Amino acid sequence: MNNKKIPMSSTRRRQLDETFRRLTRQCEQRDSCQKYLPTISLKTDNSLEQQQQKELAEIDMINCVRRCISYSCYKDIYEKDPLERGEIDARSNQYKNCWIKEQKE
Repeated sequence: MNNKKIPMSSTRRRQLDETFRRLTRQCEQRDSCQKYLPTISLKTDNSLEQQQQKELAEIDMINCVRRCISYSCYKDIYEKDPLERGEIDARSNQYKNCWIKEQKE
């Protein structure tokens, strides 16, 4: 058997990218994720406590949106090791590739 990967056309990739962005916006609007927005939008007085609350809310929002878009990909990539405050999300491409793979199935 030949298991060579067939490259995705640029048109298909653009369609998937747009779908992913649309899903991200839709998930950000869901009540379950919206609850983090007031803290993210909060104008801070630069106190350490307020800055930490804002950073935690941003991470909670990212995790919420990722669970909303694809719970199975979230579970595979983030559930055992969720994003933490200050962490650069080096797994975002892995997550998106997981989601793209789901779309092909």
